[in-house]
Amino acid sequence: MKVNSSPARTRMNKTLALAVLAGVLLTGCGGQQAATQTTATAAATPVAAVAENVAVPGVTGLTLDKATEQLEKLGFKVDAVDSAHGKSIMVKKNWQVISQDPANGARAAKGTTVHLDVKNLDDVAAEKAAAEKAAAAKIAAEKAAADQAGAAKAAAEKAAADKAAADQAAAAKAAADQAARDAAAKLAADQAAAQQAAPAPAPAPAVPNSGGAIICNDGYVWPGTTRQGACSRHGGIAK
Repeated sequence: MKVNSSPARTRMNKTLALAVLAGVLLTGCGGQQAATQTTATAAATPVAAVAENVAVPGVTGLTLDKATEQLEKLGFKVDAVDSAHGKSIMVKKNWQVISQDPANGARAAKGTTVHLDVKNLDDVAAEKAAAEKAAAAKIAAEKAAADQAGAAKAAAEKAAADKAAADQAAAAKAAADQAARDAAAKLAADQAAAQQAAPAPAPAPAVPNSGGAIICNDGYVWPGTTRQGACSRHGGIAK
């Protein structure tokens, strides 16, 4: 026996079939488009990344306003802090960059934040003055030490020269004294030898004692008759 389907059921089956077919078609097209977009993005990404990486300029030593201008012109962001004293940064031109991260020459993508450590120009000037004062004090101390060492050396050299001169003078005096003693001894020896070698003096001829005159031992006739004190310089009165 043949069974006939109702018209409502037939229409429902057709609608369901159409819906399933549309879903399949949409799924296929969406997957293909997503795959195409993913491939294009993957192919373009390395080129874009290379193009966006730039070298970070060196800004150490610059004032903060000039450093910020250079970095922002290249597409970087700037974060500046006073790590030493924690002061608030109000006027950028009054601050100096003392270090940076990333460092000079490093490559980074645009939009990267460059961290700057800054110091107030008043602090920089004060530190510079203190360093110059310390350097001057060091130079002065070194000069004073060198002068003191030079003076001590000169004094030691003078003392050595004075001692050498005194020793030389003492040696010369000792030599002169010895020479004088030697000369005196030689003179004495010569005189002794001369006395020994000299012939004995001949006796004075006897002079007749006429009129009671006093005759000295050396033959001198004393002018007088008083014997006391006579011939005192002539060897006494002859007997």
